[in-house]
Amino acid sequence: MIEHWTQQHISKRRLLALVAVAALLLGALGYGAYLWYYSQWHVSTDDAYVTAHVAPVSARLPGTVVEVRVIDNQDVKAGDVLVRLDPKDYEVALAQARAAADSAKADLENAMVNVPLTDETTRSLVQQAEAALAAATEASQVAAHDLDERQGQLKAKEAAEAAAKAAVRMAEADLERARLDRERMRELVQTQMIAQQDFDHADAAFKSAQAALDVARQRVNQAREESLQAAAAVRSQTATLAQVRRRAEESQAALANARSQRQQVKVRQAQADAARSRLAQASANLRQAELNLEYTTIKAPVGGRVTKKTVEIGQVVQAGQPLLSLVDLDDVWIVANYKETALTHVRPGQRAAIAVDTYPGAIFKAHVDSIQAGSGAVFSLLPPENATGNFVKVVQRVPVKIVFEPGENSRHLLVPGMSVVPTIELR
Repeated sequence: MIEHWTQQHISKRRLLALVAVAALLLGALGYGAYLWYYSQWHVSTDDAYVTAHVAPVSARLPGTVVEVRVIDNQDVKAGDVLVRLDPKDYEVALAQARAAADSAKADLENAMVNVPLTDETTRSLVQQAEAALAAATEASQVAAHDLDERQGQLKAKEAAEAAAKAAVRMAEADLERARLDRERMRELVQTQMIAQQDFDHADAAFKSAQAALDVARQRVNQAREESLQAAAAVRSQTATLAQVRRRAEESQAALANARSQRQQVKVRQAQADAARSRLAQASANLRQAELNLEYTTIKAPVGGRVTKKTVEIGQVVQAGQPLLSLVDLDDVWIVANYKETALTHVRPGQRAAIAVDTYPGAIFKAHVDSIQAGSGAVFSLLPPENATGNFVKVVQRVPVKIVFEPGENSRHLLVPGMSVVPTIELR
């Protein structure tokens, strides 16, 4: 009886063991099937890390640090003051630049005043010279016309004098003829060959001829005087014309000089332009001095957490010297280096689950943003040279950018450099 019970108990134990083994096999097969199915629609890699925007903060000009207002790992906002440099030297430079700008502005104003003043003055001189030249030219024309008239009058007087002299000669001839006739009449009257009356007529004719000769001689004297007066008038008018022409030449020279002085307007304008350029340069120097003074106060370009701080009070820094870095923890993402064989069905926008080594069990939601246009080896410092004859095919890795869903890093738990395991859902 006992032996029979023992055999039944052993049979049950074997049956239970077989059932357990069968259950384990079924479970293993089910889990394997699940893993196979999961692997068909999910790709994962452990070659991934968190990255973010890191803004290096450096000095833009040399100086001595007089204040440091942040500490390591402090959160700051964009525009917060981080470091102050000694501003004294830059305040002096600003005062010098401001004085130079004021001086340049005064020079420009003075030059701008001279331009219209010179323009008005030289224009007035030109107008006066043109008026004087016009008057002198007109006077010269009038004098030349008067000289022509005087010369015509002189010729007329000389002709009249010549006519008067001819009349004198005719009167002298008439007088000589009348004298001869009277002498003959005197002889004839003495011999009583003619009447006394005939002699009287001859004597009267002689006296008349003598009177005509006197008149003709007076006319010659008068004509000579008029000729002399006309010649004097011609000489006087010639001198007047020469004087007027000299005045016209002087007016022409004055006009040329006045017109040449108009070039002073261009000179003044050039001086004004040069003063304007100097003012622009001085203004630029002033603006640079203002900026330099502003640069003594170093502010946060972006919001973030202070890291890699190397600046201390009293330190003398140079332009471009790094002082600290700001990590923007509000915008972090994943760089996952997937094998090229795993990217066959990966597309931007696919969902991803991020497991972080620092926080076991925590899963962060994300999605694929983009795939780099080239493998990591292509952009390395020393890219491989496959044309050497020693080529060995190696599966390349291609960086994939995965960004977190909004609010996933609201507590700033994820920082650059953390190792993560992203899993991309291919469906």
